[in-house]
Amino acid sequence: MSLVEVQWAFQYAIVMKLPRNNRELDGLFSQATVPNAVEFDGEFEVDMLTILPSLRRLGHRKVFWSDAGKVIGCNVLFRNFRWGRVVLEPGKCNWDGQPALLINYDVAGNYLSRGMRDYVRRLEKGETYLGRFNYVLFGRLIFLGYFSLRRLAAGKV
Repeated sequence: MSLVEVQWAFQYAIVMKLPRNNRELDGLFSQATVPNAVEFDGEFEVDMLTILPSLRRLGHRKVFWSDAGKVIGCNVLFRNFRWGRVVLEPGKCNWDGQPALLINYDVAGNYLSRGMRDYVRRLEKGETYLGRFNYVLFGRLIFLGYFSLRRLAAGKV
C-alpha cells in the first residue's frame, strides 16, 4: 500500500467512525445542520449504519448532479449499476419535525424504491452527512435505520 493510500485509509477511518446504534445516532442527527441541495454534486459513498448489511463492499454510492434547476441523482452499485432515481428537495424530518434535506425517490420510473424517503443532515465533520432511511408502506412513513454519506469526488459523474 502506498503512502497516499495509507493516508486516505487513516482519514477515512477517522471521518467514518460513527456509532452503530439508533440512540447515539439520534443525538448526532438532532445536532446536525441542514445542508443545501447544491452541496450534493458528485459521488458519495453510502454506509448503512443500523439497517441491512452495508453494501459498501459492493461499491454502494449515490451520485448527484444539477439538471434544469434541480439536484437529481441515483444509487450505484458495483462499477455502474444504477438504480433508484432521486430528486433532492427541502423537507421536514418526520422524526423531529425539524428541517432536513429530503432525498425523494417518488420519481417516475422507480418501482420498489419509489417508497423510499431519506432525510439528511450535515455533521460537523465536513463532507460527512447522516441520513434517516424511511419507507412509505400503506401510506405510512416507517423509519428503517441510519446511513452515512461521504463525498468521494466532485463534479458530475
